[in-house]
Amino acid sequence: MSSYSISSGLKDTLIETTFFALDDSQSNYDVIIQFHSAEDIPKMDVFGHADPYFIAKIDDQISFTSTILSNTATPKWDDEKWIVRNIPLNAILTVKIYDKDDAKLFDDYIGKFEVLNLINYHASITGHKVIGPFNRYHGFFHLSIQSMESSEETKHLPRYTFDGPCRYSRHDSFAVGCLTMLNPDCIYSTWKIQIRRISVFFKPQERQYWNRKYKVAQMIFGNCLLSLASQSTLKLAHKVLYSRTLKHNENGQLNNADDLWKFVFSDRTTKRIKPCIYTYVIDDNTWRFSETDAQVFADVASKHALLANASEYVRYAGQFHPRPKYGWNNCDDEWELVFDNESGTYAPNAYLLINLKNLLLFNFPGLNIVTYEYKDPKLKESVTELKHAIEKYKNSTTAIQHLVLTCPCVP
Repeated sequence: MSSYSISSGLKDTLIETTFFALDDSQSNYDVIIQFHSAEDIPKMDVFGHADPYFIAKIDDQISFTSTILSNTATPKWDDEKWIVRNIPLNAILTVKIYDKDDAKLFDDYIGKFEVLNLINYHASITGHKVIGPFNRYHGFFHLSIQSMESSEETKHLPRYTFDGPCRYSRHDSFAVGCLTMLNPDCIYSTWKIQIRRISVFFKPQERQYWNRKYKVAQMIFGNCLLSLASQSTLKLAHKVLYSRTLKHNENGQLNNADDLWKFVFSDRTTKRIKPCIYTYVIDDNTWRFSETDAQVFADVASKHALLANASEYVRYAGQFHPRPKYGWNNCDDEWELVFDNESGTYAPNAYLLINLKNLLLFNFPGLNIVTYEYKDPKLKESVTELKHAIEKYKNSTTAIQHLVLTCPCVP
C-alpha cells in the first residue's frame, strides 16, 4: 500500500484550490441532511400505490437522488443521508418527489416542497406539505437537518462540495447482456459511485475536454447534424444503461475499501473478485464504469462518451482492472486496482494520475492503487497477464454454473 499521507495530501491540494476561493467575509456552512419518510403519497396508477423516490437540490448547484421504494403510500428511507460542505447562509433546499414507472420514458411527477432556511432549520411535527400539479395536496415529507459553521478545513472547499456518504448503484441490463455475452447469465452491469470532494483533487479549471485530434470525438462533438444525432443516441443509451429502475438494480453505501471489493468487484455467483477490464469516467460528482471487452458490443457499451452522457468534458477517464497484489498465483491474498488514462475521446493528461490515486485513497483509505500512463510497457504486461487469468476464470465460472443448474434440490 502506498505510504502517501491522505491528510497531508489533502492539505496540499486544498491550498492549491483557488477556483472557488471564498473571502472570510462570506458565510460558510456545512449541512447534514437526513431524509426520513413521507405519508399520504397519492396513487398515480390504476393498480397499487406509487413507487416513490425523490431528487433533492441545493440552489440548483448540487443534487441527491434517493433509492426507489416499491408500492407504498408511506415510504420510509432508512439511510438517506447527504453531507454538503460550504453552502451560503441563504441556501434553499428543493425536494421533488416522483413515481417511478419503468414502462414510461418519463416518471410521473408527484409534487415538491422547499426549505428556505437550511441553516436555522426547525423540523415541523407534521412534516413538509408536498404540493403537486394544480396546487393539489400530495402528502407530507419528513426530514432533519444539522447545520454548523464551516471549519477551518471545510470553508476552503469549493462551494456546494459533496462530502458523503459514498453510495453506489448497479444497474443490470439483460438486453445489452445478450449482446455482450460477458457472462452465462447474460447480464451487463454498469456502476455509479458518488465520490467525495472531487473538485478538490480535480480542479474545475483542469477539466479534460474532448480530444480534437480524435476522429470519433470530432464526429460526436463537432458542429454538424451528425454530431447532434450522435449525442442524442449516446444520451439515450446512457439513460438505458444507468437509469434507476424498480427491478434489476442494487444500491448501497460504501464505508471502506473492503466494501468496495465485496459489493462492487466480487462476482455474485462465485463470490470471487472477477478479473476483467473496466472503462471509467469521473465527472463532477461520480465515478462511473462498466466492463469492456474485445467484443464489439461490450466495447461500444462502455465507451467513454457514453459513460459521460455525451459531455464535452470529464474530470478524468481511462481504464482499470483488478489484480492480485502478489501475482495471479496468489489470488486469495491482497488485491489492487490498476488505473490508466487510456481514452481516445478525452485524452486525459498523465500527470493527473496521481490526483486520481489521491482521490480514491481519500474516499477508500487502505485501497491498493497502481497507476500507469497508457503507453507504459508495465501496463501492457499487466493486461496480458490479466487476459490469461480471464480465460481461466471463464472456464471455472462455467463449471460452477453447471453444478448449480444440475445439482438436485436438497429436501
